[in-house]
Amino acid sequence: MNEPTDGTERTMVSRAAVPNGPVDDTVVHSLVLEAEGTTPSRHPLADVPLIVGRVVPAAIVLEGSAVSRRHCMIDRAGDLVRVTDLGSTNGTYVDGTRVGEPVFLADGALIQVGPHTLRYERRRREEALAAASLASDIARARDYVNALLPPPISDGPVQAAWIFQPCAALGGDAFGYHRDGDWFHAYILDVAGHGVGAAMHSVSVMNVMRQQALPGTDTRDPAAVLAALNDMFDMEKHHGMYFTMWYGVLHVPSRRLAYAAAGHHAAVLHVPATGEVRALPARGAGIGTMPGYAYRAAMVELPAGGRLHLFSDGAVELAEDVAEPWGMAQVTGTLCAPAAAWAEGPERLYRQVRRLSGARPLDDDFSVLTLQLA
Repeated sequence: MNEPTDGTERTMVSRAAVPNGPVDDTVVHSLVLEAEGTTPSRHPLADVPLIVGRVVPAAIVLEGSAVSRRHCMIDRAGDLVRVTDLGSTNGTYVDGTRVGEPVFLADGALIQVGPHTLRYERRRREEALAAASLASDIARARDYVNALLPPPISDGPVQAAWIFQPCAALGGDAFGYHRDGDWFHAYILDVAGHGVGAAMHSVSVMNVMRQQALPGTDTRDPAAVLAALNDMFDMEKHHGMYFTMWYGVLHVPSRRLAYAAAGHHAAVLHVPATGEVRALPARGAGIGTMPGYAYRAAMVELPAGGRLHLFSDGAVELAEDVAEPWGMAQVTGTLCAPAAAWAEGPERLYRQVRRLSGARPLDDDFSVLTLQLA
């Protein structure tokens, strides 16, 4: 390893011996592209050398201005795999260190190319087949979760736009809305934790809400809905899983909104015509944490043209080492930017959070739902 004189950069140089023997065909070498909110994609290294870059003929094409046309090369020396930077503008990094000469990769090594991360895997063939099968199952599960989310609404008295980005292939955020005569119901929930377990719990709740499977409950009473869910999803009976939730019911003709919350962030009301921005707070225990808890609903009249923003923890709580300040004030400022198109708010907030977080994955699932009144 060559140490720099200015302390700003290190260059890794590998001097590992290169075996001259035959390749072990029982071993599968792969690069796994880990993109936020998607199932990892595997690229077997059977036909090497291969180029990673921004355009074809690169074998692995990655988007972004930080990726050079021919960024780096992956090849094999016997049963070892190595990476070589091809003079890229922004450099190739292995496990956080910029590389100069070719570097041999250990199992699990992370290759950073611009904003993208490629993980090197060395597996026995039967292990690789099992991993591919699991990835396929997770992809189908993700498609199922996405199919449960309601489509955006672009016309009518209440319109809706949203963004949903789990920090892993599957996440614990969920939301929904539907019209019931003169009433419009909307909710957002955030299961504690993320991954497969959280996703399974959120799917269970979504199906209950979609099928209105709360016997004896007036679904136009937000407090009653939260109480029924709290009894149904007692964490002691669901492997310690619990979730926060915001639930609201709008009487469309009068624009009167009844709402209640279970440990969730306050909704934000924005009135572009007057510039008013205010929180709609509501207090209550997280769903499943306190059996028999009595929730309370609040009431507010929404002005014509008003916008209601609902969001999960991932929109508000960033990693502790993010340099710029971030919290509710910044979230509301981004969502309620003057003269901004209402439907662009969720995507605009996500872009800002990604900018602050850099290339690394988000620490939590990210969901934002915006409702626009005619």
